[in-house]
Amino acid sequence: MMKKFAFVSDFDGTLTDKDFYHIIMDNYLQDWGRQFYEDWKKTQKINVEFLNKILGSIDRTEEEILAEIHRIPLDEHGQKFIEEIQKAGGEFYILSAGTAYYIDLLLAHRRIENVKVISMAGVYKNRGIEIIPDEASPYFSKVFGVNKAKVVEDLKKEFETVFFAGDSEPDLGAAKAADIAFAKNDLKELLAKEKMEFIPFNNFGEIDKYLRQQGWFVQI
Repeated sequence: MMKKFAFVSDFDGTLTDKDFYHIIMDNYLQDWGRQFYEDWKKTQKINVEFLNKILGSIDRTEEEILAEIHRIPLDEHGQKFIEEIQKAGGEFYILSAGTAYYIDLLLAHRRIENVKVISMAGVYKNRGIEIIPDEASPYFSKVFGVNKAKVVEDLKKEFETVFFAGDSEPDLGAAKAADIAFAKNDLKELLAKEKMEFIPFNNFGEIDKYLRQQGWFVQI
């Protein structure tokens, strides 16, 4: 029997107000990090190699990095939204091309429970963070580390309806595969360019309002 619905969200820049790697660049790498970012974008996508260069250059103790993770700014409506999804009988997934290293630590710090995280492993190493893609995973992507479209396609075999929210290029395939996609920032332009339907949003309070109006938040 198919389960009712799943809400799948990207993490950096979607469930959070700022990508973790941008926080690291702004707080620790400053001019070097910003220039490296601008030069990289001219020829390549933001991928695991790029993230490992940035996150591997933090040069701080694990305790200092943990404190920075705890300060990651979640969408102000995000935690309540997750709770509303769960109350309505849905399951909430975080689907990230970053690393579960900082996602799991932030969720624990915020006491956000029963969220399934699909991402890449990460470890504290040489005073930074190293992301470790799983090349044996059915969701492995050579470009982004995680093929989000494949994840959504598999969830659609399990759930009657799969929602997806994202903000950037790694989210494009998942947004196209989802039953209903919510898009912000660059993802809006990418979906519009491909003439795909989506619902624009700026924060999870707007998604909450939409789902409530559509009758999804009738509690079980």
